[in-house]
Amino acid sequence: MLKKFITWLNQNLLHYSSVGAYWEPIIRVFKPNWREGYYRAQVKSIDSLLKDTLAIDLEVGASWPCHTAGQHLELTIEIDGKLVTRVFTIASSPSDITAKKQLRLVIKCQPNGLQTAKLSTLAIDTWVNISAPYGDFYLKQHSKPCLLLAAGSGITPFIAMLSALKSSADTEQSIHLIYYAKPEEHLLIDELAELATGFPYFTYELMHRAVNGDVYQQLDRFEKHAIYVCGPTAFYQGVAKFAQEYNSELHAEHFSLTPVQHSDKQAFAVSLNGKALTINNSTAILTQLLQQGEPMTYGCKMGICHQCQCTKKSGVVKNIRTGALSDRGEELIQLCVSQIITDLELEA
Repeated sequence: MLKKFITWLNQNLLHYSSVGAYWEPIIRVFKPNWREGYYRAQVKSIDSLLKDTLAIDLEVGASWPCHTAGQHLELTIEIDGKLVTRVFTIASSPSDITAKKQLRLVIKCQPNGLQTAKLSTLAIDTWVNISAPYGDFYLKQHSKPCLLLAAGSGITPFIAMLSALKSSADTEQSIHLIYYAKPEEHLLIDELAELATGFPYFTYELMHRAVNGDVYQQLDRFEKHAIYVCGPTAFYQGVAKFAQEYNSELHAEHFSLTPVQHSDKQAFAVSLNGKALTINNSTAILTQLLQQGEPMTYGCKMGICHQCQCTKKSGVVKNIRTGALSDRGEELIQLCVSQIITDLELEA
């Protein structure tokens, strides 16, 4: 009751959402980059792994809740006075973070990316903001052997998982990794070799599509394995096809979306906070709203960070990730992974 009263005072007298938000400018004098609802982290090193891939070490405070290997976080930096957030997998084991008070992110930089293109210019000791870790892509307990399938930067959650397993002295989980990448572009191969040397239940293979063929062609020998896959949608789809054919246990994290299904209908009416708009279903709803200049809040654009979540008051949308159709009533949706099916009323 007291908390609700204090919140009411802040919103109606101070015109801030909370006490922390009101005092934020003063707190930041003593704690650079402090923001309510975020954790602070300090850049300690930035290394180039490939021409378009960086490894960034961030020092974290004791208040940051350590992750389960395989989870991701949101990284927020300020660019031209605007906070920009993107989602990245943590490439460190929990024990490494506890020991070093640092976590590592391995990031593929997009030349035109709003955030990733700027990361190489961050100065050492710069303060940034991170979220608590989240996500359900992590190794479960299995009585069967596990197969890990990675493509490109999809190796990052597996590095964290394998490092965590290696530090667990009592594990006897049998694991095999198949890692696809372009020639000379496999990441963290020295660490993989070290893991295989010190972890007798772990083996791995480095593959190129031009030499080894599609990932689907490699899977016949793993019919009885629990399968984990991380990579682009096309890579995932080959694995999903095999898992369906052989009824294999499948856990997946793919970092791009499946294509939307086009409709013959040329335009749909959208009410956004009472404003009348018109869009089609050629791309995700968020993409079209941004193209029309609507000031939408968003982060990863892949359905991970939930920053573009809004309330659908009425209408039907399709989830691009899962293919599921919503009902017609009120519910929370993520605009970046929602395809319009009928006219909509939205509150964002």
